[in-house]
Amino acid sequence: MSMETIGVLSASNRLRQILSLLALLAIPFTGTVTRADPNSDKPATVVFVCLHGSVKSQIAAAHFNRIAKERGLALVAVSRGIAVDDNIPASIRDGLTADGLALPTDIPLRLTSEEAAAAVKIFAFDEVPAHLKGHAEVTYWSDVPPATKDYMAARHAIVRHLFEVVGSMTPDH
Repeated sequence: MSMETIGVLSASNRLRQILSLLALLAIPFTGTVTRADPNSDKPATVVFVCLHGSVKSQIAAAHFNRIAKERGLALVAVSRGIAVDDNIPASIRDGLTADGLALPTDIPLRLTSEEAAAAVKIFAFDEVPAHLKGHAEVTYWSDVPPATKDYMAARHAIVRHLFEVVGSMTPDH
């Protein structure tokens, strides 16, 4: 194993420890998460949208799913795009793998108006066209740097947003 690989693994382990500590320190909000269909046994869906569905939304969905699982939230995040790419860049795959996370999807998928309507929340890094979002409320995170240029900086900004969001959610029990 090269010294560079050991350094990446060590940094990844430190990040995982820091994220776990932050999760323990975060103050929960007294709100609840509601499902679009309260009679469904499926977890409620949170949708992350970026232009191509292959970079920022992949990172956000993967980290959100980890955090939601750790917090016992009955939520699942999905990654979607507007003008989707054919694949997910190797740098994003490698970054998530180094973080110990699986890709939410192997192939980027396009956002549908039905998914937008059924989602409990939509977070987007790029403008979501009106015909796709319908009446759904979209929260935009425009301060995230390009992840293909600097995965670590993008991940840091995304995870910061996620902890702000998850801090306002409690299990729907």
